Amino acid sequence: MRSFHEELEKEFPRTPDSFRQCVNNAVAEHTSGKIRNFHLSKIVIPVAACLTLICGTVAAAELPRVQQWLAELGINGPRAEQQLINVNDNPDTIQLQTPVNQDNTEESYDEKPLFTVTDAYYDGATLMFWAKPGAELTTLEFGDHIYINGTDNRLEYVVETEEGSGVYQCEVTVMDSSLAATTPESLEVTVKVYMADNSKQDFTFTINSDKLGGADIVANTLMELSYGKVEICDLTVAPSKVSFRLKWTVYSEEAFEIVYMPEYFYEDSNGIRYSRMELNMNSSCSPEVYNEETGWWEYEQAFEIQDFDSSSDYITLIPFEGGYNEEGMFVEGTETLREDMSFTIQLK
Repeated sequence: MRSFHEELEKEFPRTPDSFRQCVNNAVAEHTSGKIRNFHLSKIVIPVAACLTLICGTVAAAELPRVQQWLAELGINGPRAEQQLINVNDNPDTIQLQTPVNQDNTEESYDEKPLFTVTDAYYDGATLMFWAKPGAELTTLEFGDHIYINGTDNRLEYVVETEEGSGVYQCEVTVMDSSLAATTPESLEVTVKVYMADNSKQDFTFTINSDKLGGADIVANTLMELSYGKVEICDLTVAPSKVSFRLKWTVYSEEAFEIVYMPEYFYEDSNGIRYSRMELNMNSSCSPEVYNEETGWWEYEQAFEIQDFDSSSDYITLIPFEGGYNEEGMFVEGTETLREDMSFTIQLK
């Protein structure tokens, strides 16, 4: 079964570098930081180092960019803040491994780390870490694949927390479900660091903390509804996000037109209901496929919601009709909720 991000990559291929740069610039302006570009060159210099969190820095939670990220998590923010790992909780010394040369011979030498990790966060769905470049680097730029305990995961962004601060916030989406479901005692993180000459060096650091968490991974379930059936796949629940995919088979065109696009109202187990506009979320929908033999419609939807209460027992999705003006803009209060077509996904 493909993960949420794998499904997105299948349905929506990567955008050109020029477009990604425009997005990076826009995000950097919005966050008062600098999004670093992901180089696509494949020059590899296999140099590795190992470090633990270092002491003597300001806690990440005190930085405005970190406060912004916690605020984006909504009700989950306080829980995530409790899992922030500050360097003062892990005052271990830096350890360097023996690097390996191109000819596979070992050579001992004294070298300062390429960067130092000041703070970190991990909940099984997301790895965040904050880092300062070492003497060889003026900025931090990483390849977009990051290995956590030997599994391949994806770097979402690297952004300077404040203009000129020299502290970079890095977010990684955990792609491996086996890794996500465990509560590790430590994390070994390997990144490819871009050097000034555009070469890459592998750099590995280790996080040791009892604040490392695991996500709730819920088994796939199939629900039979009056107007179709839907399979809930890749359901992951953590303070940083609630994510899942819906694989739909809809029996009629009338019902299909209501539930095709991923637009719902969302209700938690406390009875709090949110519109799409009230949640910090990403969603997507695959092209529909019409099965001429059965007369049914088939497609998939994918969701990542940052600020839906991750402690909720369930999430109820309520479709609606209308709600859009002639220009295609959503007008809150003009929609008609279809409570009869709602369905509930158990999060526990």
